[in-house]
Formats: sequence, structure tokens, C-alpha cells
Amino acid sequence: MKQLGYLLFFYVIVLAGCNRQSAYERLLVEADSLMEQHTDSALHVLESIPDIMDKGDESSRAYYTLLLTQARYKCYQPVPADSLMRSAVRYYEQNGNPSLLCRAYYYLAMPLYEQGEHEEALLLLKKGEEHAVRNQDLLYMAKYHESLCMVNDRAKCYDLMLKYAEQTFSDAVLLNDTAIIARSLSYVSIAYYRLGQRERARDRILESLSHINNMDDEGKAYILTNVGSLSYQFGDNNIAKEYLLESIEIYPMPHTYAELGNIYADEGNKKEAEKCWQEALKTSDSQTILNVLPSIQKRYEQQEDYKSAINISNRIYRIKDSLNQVSEQATIAEIQHKYDHQVVENKYYKTLTWLFGSILLLVSISIGYYFYHRRTVRRYTSQISANEEAIRNAQQRITSLESMDGEHHEEIMALNAQIKMIRQQTNEQLGRGKEVYDSITEGQKLQSVHDEHCLIEYYSVLRYETYDAWMNEYQDLTSRLLTYLILKDMNKSDAEIQETLSITNSSLRSIKTRLKAHLRHS
Repeated sequence: MKQLGYLLFFYVIVLAGCNRQSAYERLLVEADSLMEQHTDSALHVLESIPDIMDKGDESSRAYYTLLLTQARYKCYQPVPADSLMRSAVRYYEQNGNPSLLCRAYYYLAMPLYEQGEHEEALLLLKKGEEHAVRNQDLLYMAKYHESLCMVNDRAKCYDLMLKYAEQTFSDAVLLNDTAIIARSLSYVSIAYYRLGQRERARDRILESLSHINNMDDEGKAYILTNVGSLSYQFGDNNIAKEYLLESIEIYPMPHTYAELGNIYADEGNKKEAEKCWQEALKTSDSQTILNVLPSIQKRYEQQEDYKSAINISNRIYRIKDSLNQVSEQATIAEIQHKYDHQVVENKYYKTLTWLFGSILLLVSISIGYYFYHRRTVRRYTSQISANEEAIRNAQQRITSLESMDGEHHEEIMALNAQIKMIRQQTNEQLGRGKEVYDSITEGQKLQSVHDEHCLIEYYSVLRYETYDAWMNEYQDLTSRLLTYLILKDMNKSDAEIQETLSITNSSLRSIKTRLKAHLRHS
């Protein structure tokens, strides 16, 4: 914090003594110099620079975007929207500076990969790797090879995982970076284990231990946890427990507690297992919790403790929902900022003309959609009524035939076939949504997010007036909030809604609270 105070003082002096553009450049260079060893301080400096995205030149905006993305990523905070990083990448592709371009590829690729954009992220990593090798940027060669190693581990491409792990080790030796050497040996060990080469795996993981003396506490704990985890995979539970406990003593990490909990669970020590799992979940980092929870959920399922497993599943859902909202808010904020900036730069009459034309277009589309939707709804509801009437008549005829004397087997079979055909036609016309609606009416649970979306689409047709009323009463409703409104409209009690959605009472209260927040205020 003392160092940060000096930096902010330096910032005031710079702004007072230089022009704004020169001040931006000096502060960005200062933040960059702090990035590797004092990332938190670098982030404070970057977030203290005012209006750089509005008043800085293109070079400053690109550099600022790159540094801010890098700092937030390293501090496990939400990064700026990817469109900003794409702009920075385009700038560096067009204006040289191979070092910054190499970095920009990396910090565009990694957040994209973690957001599930695997194909684009992998192409960027390969492109960045080629760029780093061509320019002999050893630090980013190691970063790219390490990332590609982990990507191929998740993809179960263990031959490629081993290749990139060994390349990471070579890079680390040239860099003389003890931490990367130890990590890369750990990756090599895991790759050998995945490939069934247990002895080589054991040799490499033990070799990694000889490099941890000069590492910081977090690095040591990471290696010790990997050694413990691999020993656990070998079935050496006592040795695994020894390394995991040592790791926790040096630097407690959620994954270490989760793995230790698994060992206690194998030993039948449920109390200690629960204690470790609870410690694993004390972190405030949502992504880390998401990495730990599936393992705990699986353990509960193995113990046939399905109530606890469902609670864990619901927690995973809530965290993912929260992360998606944070990402959406960042994107919306960026779009809003970009729009405001354009309004200032553009002439007012062009903006008004565009706005007036857009309103006319939206009104026209809305009117057209309204009449089309009503006509579609009437056709669907008419078809539903006709089909249901035909099914009722066929069922009544079957009941009548079954009560008569004589053989009516063939006619009954024909009527059953007719009922089946009508139901199939109805399902084809109205989709999966009707099946989900019927199953919920009969007291069954929602099975998947896909079924939830199908139910919403079906209900918007079946009860379009009610659905339109919701659209006017609320704003920005999520799928889960719409599903809750549908279940309430179906006269489901709170207990039945909890059962249908497989959620707890606290989750239901959270839904009700969120629903109130989405009310439109007149």
C-alpha cells in the first residue's frame, strides 16, 4: 500500500507537469512494470487513470485495454468485454510491436476459453504460440505451451498434453524459472499417468519436489497438492494424505481440502470428509468453487446422500447464473459506454434521424409480430382442441367396445393407433413443450434446462395473453423467473414448485426476491 501511495503521488505530478497523452503513457508503462510481481498494485494504478478510453489516443487505449485485461485476469476478476481486446489485437496486428501482440493474443484467448468459446480460444493460442516462437519470446512461449498443455488435458488428448508439458519444461529451463520448471514436471507426470505409464509419472512428480525450495508458499503448496493427488490416484492414501496435509500447512487451497476430503471419505471418516469439503468451499472465488463442487457432488452421490448432492447441484447452478450475470453486465456497460461516446462525436440531427427511423421500424415489426402471433396462437389452440376432442371420442369408443359382448379387438387396436397418431401430430406441431407441460401437470420434475426453455415457448402460445401481461409487468426476465411464473399460474404450491425445480426453500425465496426486482416501475 505504501508503494501504491507513491505511485498515486507520481500520477498527480505527472498530470500536472506533462500533457495528458504523455501522462497516460508514463502511467501505463509504470503499471506494466508492476504487472508480474505486484499485480494488485498494477490494477489499482490502471483503475485510477481517468477517462483514458475517451480521451486517450488509439495506442493508449489498446495498451490500457491489454494491461487492464491482464491485471484483472491475474487477480481472478471479471475482465473487460472481449470486443475491447479484439480491438487491441487488431491495433497491434496493424501497428507492429510483436511483444505486445504476443501478449494480446494470450489475454484474448484465455478468458474466451474459460467462457466456453473453446474453438476460437484454441485457434488464438496456436496463433500466439507460433508468434512467440517466431520472436523467441521465452516467457510467452512458456505461457502458451503451459496453457495448451492444460487445454489438451481437459480434451483428453494426452499425447499432445505430454508434448506441450515437455515444451513448457524446456522453456522453463531456458528461462531459469524454478516455479515453471516444477509445474511443468508436474504436468509431465500427470500426462504419463493418463497414458498409463505409472513409473514415469512417479519419477517426474518426485523430481518436481526437488525444485520447490526456492518457490513461494503458494507454488510449493501447488506442487505438494499435485504430488498428493497423484499418490491418491496410485492408491497410496497414506502418502497422499501426508503431502496434502503438508500443502495445507504451507498454503491452504480449496482443491487440496477437496482432495483430502475424498481420502477421508474413502476411509469411511465422513465427519473429517465433511470438514475438509466445507473448508474447500470457504473461498470467495466463484471459479475456484465451481472447480471443487462437482467432486463433492459426486462423492455425495456415491454415498447415496442425494439430498446433499442436490443442494450442491443447486449451488453450482446459482454460481454459474451469477457469473453469467456479471459477464452480461460487463458487456452491457461496454455497449452503453460505446454508444454514449458515439453520441458525443456524431451530429445530433443524424442521431435523431436514426433514432426516429429505428422507432418506426420497431413499431412496424411489433405490430406485424402481434397479429402474426395471435393468428398462430389461434391456429395452434384450435388444433389442440380438435385433437383433444378426437382423442376423447376415441377413448369413449374404446370404453364402450370393451363393455360390449363379442370380439372388438381389431377396432380397439385401430382406435389406439389413431390416438397414438393424433398425439404424435400434436407433439410435432407444438414440440417438446407440451410433453413437459403435461408431465409437470402430472407431478413430475423438470429434467433439464432444455425442457425449461421448451415449456416457456409452449406456454407463450398456450396462454399468450397471460404471457404478454408478464412481459408488460416485468423487465429482463430470466428463464428461471419465467418458469416460476408459469408454475404459479398452473396453481402449483411453493412446496410443489420446489419439488418440480429440485430446489431448496432458500432458493425459492431468492427467486421471489429477484422477481420483485424485475418489476417495471411506472
